[in-house]
Amino acid sequence: MNLLLNQAIPVDHGGAVVDVVADIRPAGPDVVLLLHGLSSTKESFAGVVESPALAHLTTCAIDLPGHGRTAPLVTGPHTLEAYADVVIRVVARLAPLRLHVVGHGLGGAVGLIAAQGSTKGLVTFTSVEATLVGEDAGLVSRQIADLELEDFAVNEFHRFVDSLRSAPEADLRAWGDWTATCAPAAVHESSRSLVEWADSGKLLGWYRALPRAAHLYGALGDRAGHLVPLLDESTTFAIPDSGHFPMVDNPGALHSALAAIIGH
Repeated sequence: MNLLLNQAIPVDHGGAVVDVVADIRPAGPDVVLLLHGLSSTKESFAGVVESPALAHLTTCAIDLPGHGRTAPLVTGPHTLEAYADVVIRVVARLAPLRLHVVGHGLGGAVGLIAAQGSTKGLVTFTSVEATLVGEDAGLVSRQIADLELEDFAVNEFHRFVDSLRSAPEADLRAWGDWTATCAPAAVHESSRSLVEWADSGKLLGWYRALPRAAHLYGALGDRAGHLVPLLDESTTFAIPDSGHFPMVDNPGALHSALAAIIGH
């Protein structure tokens, strides 16, 4: 089994150094970069990082600034554009021969924005319930975006964490634990930016323009009914017995799907 490394990847952003904390399983020149969702962390992809199905690839999950163990930005707000710039610089440090990007929710939108800049060697892009259209920016992100920062940070952030941690669903409880490690300002600012990008109409077009893009979504409920008809059926796959967090609900099926999409 390959050694799992936890390390900081220093990159420059806005004239300051950002130490991006990452879990990396080195396995060769091809890299799978895993980008977490709103108020989440790299731990949401822990099973993917260590998945035997991807053992032939280097896997790297990062904490975006203000999330998990990566400190908040000091040079500006936590927008998706700022996150995309950080991601581009992380990729440059990793220097992959071939790059495979996997983004969950907000992370998918960040990956698409980064792909418009410079993600050298990008071969595949996989959306895991990524935010592609306005309806994907759901109730949580819009409610947070509608609040003033002080109100959210002082009054609502801890209520949000507590409500998730007390939920009956395992994926929501895990989300609560991940959210608790985030900076309230980063969650608030990235929520506002996520809503703006979702409503911009750009993300879906960028996704469609990628030569090898795939969309994975949880089969439970009808959350994807608005989106699936807009996508190529041949590269759109439902993960059975899972909701918004297939990496929690059905990790085996998710890992198999990722391995099939990324290939060898």
